[in-house]
Amino acid sequence: MPATNEFQLPESLTIVQAQSLHDQFEQLVEQESCEQIVLRADTVERTDTAGLQLLLALVLAAKDRQINLVWDRPSAGLLAGASTLGLRQALGLH
Repeated sequence: MPATNEFQLPESLTIVQAQSLHDQFEQLVEQESCEQIVLRADTVERTDTAGLQLLLALVLAAKDRQINLVWDRPSAGLLAGASTLGLRQALGLH
């Protein structure tokens, strides 16, 4: 069974949270035993460009390290923000 880390995204995924989230995301992908990350995204209400860029960096870092990234119930707010910036496909949000 793969080692899975679950991470609950905050309600507000904006530049205000960017540094804290960056540090937490870095810890997730640096764990040697991590084979899968589940991002719980059902409570995300607000996003901005910085927050979405940070998510994209996480997606790319996970891919680079061959870590499977799974979205758990992405919220309408997250999907709308990703759509506005044309990032749904790059983020793996279908």
